[in-house]
This record gives sequence, C-alpha cells and structure tokens, in this order.
Amino acid sequence: MQATEHTTTDAALAARVREAFIYTFPVHDLAQVRWQITQNPQNRNRVPVNGLLHYRRLLDHRARTVTQPNNDTLYSLSYLALHDGPMRLRLPDMGERYYSVALLDIFTNNFACIGNRTTGTQAAEFLLVGPDWSGDAPAGARLIRCPSNDVWLLGRLLVDGEHDLPAVHALQDAIRLEPVGRRDAGDSGLLDTVPDEADPARYLDLVNEVLGRNPVPEDERKLLADFAEVGIRPGQRHACADLPLPIQQAWRAMLPTLRKELARTPGFGNGTEPGPWQSGPDHLGNFGKDYTYRAHVSLIGLGALERAEAIYATCVSDTAGERLDGARAYRLHIPPAMPVDAFWSLSMYEFAPDGRRFFTENAIGRYTIGDRTPGLQVNADGSIDLWLQHARPEPAREANWLPAPAGRFSLTLRYYHPREALLSRRFVQPAPEPIAS
Repeated sequence: MQATEHTTTDAALAARVREAFIYTFPVHDLAQVRWQITQNPQNRNRVPVNGLLHYRRLLDHRARTVTQPNNDTLYSLSYLALHDGPMRLRLPDMGERYYSVALLDIFTNNFACIGNRTTGTQAAEFLLVGPDWSGDAPAGARLIRCPSNDVWLLGRLLVDGEHDLPAVHALQDAIRLEPVGRRDAGDSGLLDTVPDEADPARYLDLVNEVLGRNPVPEDERKLLADFAEVGIRPGQRHACADLPLPIQQAWRAMLPTLRKELARTPGFGNGTEPGPWQSGPDHLGNFGKDYTYRAHVSLIGLGALERAEAIYATCVSDTAGERLDGARAYRLHIPPAMPVDAFWSLSMYEFAPDGRRFFTENAIGRYTIGDRTPGLQVNADGSIDLWLQHARPEPAREANWLPAPAGRFSLTLRYYHPREALLSRRFVQPAPEPIAS
C-alpha cells in the first residue's frame, strides 16, 4: 500500500491519534503482557498459549509484570486462543475458600466471572468457546461463549499466609485446562509482533495483529474504520510505514505524552464518594463505551474485577488534600465492621516512572495489611488503627505498620464481595490522617 496524500489539519490529526490511542491501548497493553508471559525467550517461566501458569508465591516488590498486583491471593492464569476450537476448564471443590476465575476479552472487559459468588464452590466443568463456534456443551459442563478468540483467564485463590500455601498449591494443581476437538492446544495464539511500547510502528503492528483475528463489537466497527487514517488497520502489518509522514511524526511525538496523560488520576469518581478515596464508576471491569477510563485502568490496574466481585478504592492524598508521601506519617482508622462478605485488605504501592504502581521493598516484607493479618492490635471497639510511613514507627505501633516508600505512594483498599453499603456508595471509607511520627 502506498502512502496516501495527507489532508487532515494538525489539530484534527492530533485529536484522531489521541482517540485511536485511547481506544486501542488496552488491546496493546494486554497483548504485551501476553507476549511477555507466553513468548518472551528471556522469560524462563513462560507458559504456552492455552497453558496454565500458577504463581506459587504471593507477589512482592519484584513483581513488575501486571500493575497494582495483590498480595492476598495466588494467581493462576492462561492466555487462551480459541481459534482452533474450545477449551475445557475443570475446577476442583474449593470448600469455603474465596476464589474467582475472571474471563476477559481483548479490551479487558470481564465478560464472565466464575467463583463463590456466581457459580459456587463445588467442583465444576466449563466449556469455553470462541465467537464463531456453534454447538452445545457436553453433559455436566457449563457453556461460556466468549466474545473474542483471544481470552485472558485470570484466577485468584485466597491465601491465609505462608502456612496456607501448600493447600492452595494442591487446589491449583487440581485445575485442568484442556483442548476439545483438537490434538493439542494449538499455536494460533502466538503473536508475530515483538512488543516495544515506545515504538509507534511496533505499537500499531501489535494492535492491528490482535484486532485482525478478533471481532470487535458491531457498533464499534465504524469507529475502527475511522481510525484507519492514522494506522489502525486490523490485520495489516507495517501499517506505520504506509502512513503519510505527518501522521508517522504525530505518533512518534505523541506516544510518550499520551502514556503520561493516562497515568494521571483522572478523577473518575461519580461525585458521591466523600474524601480522597475513589473507586471508579459502576462500569469498572465492564467499561462499555468509556474508552478513556478503560485505558486508564489498563495502565494502573490491568485485570481489575467487576465491582460486584471486588471494589478497589484508591487513595493518593490525605485528609488535608496533600499527596501521600512516605516522608510523612499517617494513621488510617479502620471501623469495627467493614461491609464485605469475603475479606478486605489495604495495599501500598510506589509509582514507577511510567505511572504504573507496584509494591515497594521494605524491611519487614509487608505489602498488604487486612482482616487476616496475624498479630494486629485491635481497639476495644473492634476498630483498627494502621500506621503508614517509611520510617519504622515506635515499637507500640509496629504490629500495625504498613511500610511506605520514601517518596510518593498510592493506597488501594480492596473489598471482596462488597455489601450494598459499598455498592451504593453509602459507606464512608476511612481517610489517611497526617500525624507526628
């Protein structure tokens, strides 16, 4: 294809590149993580497409693949390619343990969630099929129709500390994921593009490759066609080289800036949550047409569950409106009864240069604190005072200390199986209060 004459004004071109980037960023971000885990030759623990990867240790400061990870559950995941046929998922009896298996499409929407809340805890079998598959599930299996051929399967199993790891490992080992109607798991899910998020040509190639083998919602096809002008062309390789020079230059100049724009907290609260905590709109995890919020979550919290399963409340400022900083000390007062049916936890994150958030290395190896943390000091009324700071606190406060990085940090309160008070935003969440250290 030859480069076509460029007639778009600079302002219109910048707007179109920004719009195309926001729409496609989750596609790129998820595909990039997929490549790192399934194909990166430097990853000694990579797993094949359609294979299961079980994380055996709780994530810590060394985990830098998925932004804003949790330290409460072990992950079991797979990057599915359903082009060649269905996959059968078998789960063991989970007893009373919290677990969930989220299924996400190429845009990071949760189109299904298996777990205690939705399907129960007894042993179960599921048939996962792509959008073009027709037929019925075998007896005893539940059919899940997936909107894309490429699917991210992301399982979480609750761990009650190091002593509980063997029991969770046994449950992970009992999970089965097998191809149906084909001899092996297939290799049609392999990516031809080696990701490089700083290179516009690679960015477009990866996005176009994924879009080329997965259908997009029918009511978004016109939008996708409009993006062809700036290189979003499903299935086409080397699209950047065919673009007029001004468009290539626009991508090269704007890509770093656009990523920084996404990293900024855009204030996506719905206006009804008091204080500095924000848990996002009700469509978190199933984003609809809110492409900007979808892209922001992909950057700062890739793989977020839908609100009915878990609410993630994020805080970056204190009661005085100042940015949270480990150079200062804070008290976070947890009320006696948190409105959850599963559990709650508070995680501490440092900011990476690109805006992603990861656990921070600390002297006591604590990244999360919550209702299952052993040895917490509880007040007479059942409330808990947590101490957030970089410097080690006085001995009386060490049991309830969540270490912070030396600089800016972010907090996330996770509420699993939130009750109505949280879902309706009537619950007033505690806010970090600056104190004298």
